[in-house]
Amino acid sequence: MDKYNQYIQRCFELAKNGRSKVSPNPLVGAVIVKDGRIISEGFHAHFGGLHAEAMAIKTAKESLVGATLFCNLEPCCHTNKKTPPCLPLVINSGIKRVVLSNSDPNPNVSGKSIKQMRDAGIEVVENILKNEGQELNRFFFKHILESKPWVTLKIAQTLNGMISKNKGAQTWITGAESGKFVHKLRAEFDAVLIGAGTVRSDNPQLNVRHVDGKDPVKIVIDGKLSSDPEAKTFEAGTTWIFHNPSSEGSKSNWLQKANVRLFECEEDNHRRISIKDVLRQLGNEGINSLLVEGGQNIFSQFVSQQLFDEIIILQAPVFFKSGTSSIQLKNDFELSIYESGILGEDNYLILRKKV
Repeated sequence: MDKYNQYIQRCFELAKNGRSKVSPNPLVGAVIVKDGRIISEGFHAHFGGLHAEAMAIKTAKESLVGATLFCNLEPCCHTNKKTPPCLPLVINSGIKRVVLSNSDPNPNVSGKSIKQMRDAGIEVVENILKNEGQELNRFFFKHILESKPWVTLKIAQTLNGMISKNKGAQTWITGAESGKFVHKLRAEFDAVLIGAGTVRSDNPQLNVRHVDGKDPVKIVIDGKLSSDPEAKTFEAGTTWIFHNPSSEGSKSNWLQKANVRLFECEEDNHRRISIKDVLRQLGNEGINSLLVEGGQNIFSQFVSQQLFDEIIILQAPVFFKSGTSSIQLKNDFELSIYESGILGEDNYLILRKKV
């Protein structure tokens, strides 16, 4: 099927134009080929906008009779979206063949569109660059299949694993290129999460400043609602605070902040906010992807409970003789290196769970 690869690769490139704009929908690109020529292209540009297949079909400048549609994801056939389903457009367009990278894991679709296209006499070719397609839409697939967001931990640390020189004090470790990389990450994720300790020590804005992109929803785990409502973290953008049931008396401090939502959360066996319940509630709110930025207590909980999909380590070429380590663990486990490289003077590692 190598003859199809170049067009599916083009679908991937087109689909990336929707990053940070289409969630909770998937990233989708479409290419229409006729007589060996690309005659139209499309991509899902923003949530609520035209889907990729619809854009490609509606903007085509010539007849689609006998053409081949390439798409990285199975066209939708259900009506519970802001936009109408693409399947009738495909079937009625005169297209004779549809080539796909992935079927849609959404149970409202999941092979149903493929069957209807075949029933209508359209040839359907599946699983072209399937793994690459799954990687592109890993956020969407995780949310659809598990009703939870894809979780990436981002840890900036020294060569000996320290995230600060003194507990509770802000310490800049990595350089400008790593900073830009982090802002790019924030623009690609639906939400970014920190603990109340990081609000106190770093008071981060958690927005996107060094690249173009949409600000993520800010998630703060603050069991006792002890954070200062006037902190920079809460000044602008949307913030969701997860607290425990016993913090009812502190709610009045937050009721006047229109950009803050409070979520009551279950506690774990150690009387801490249950990370599992946080992820469940985020999934219910349509959050496909979550970037966790600290601090030590938060990192340790996510890692020790293995409630993550990926860890990104940004490592500066320095040692601290003492300080706060990034993670505290009681058990050993291994990860796989997915990617590595250099960001200015820093190194980065992207690690995934072993499967």
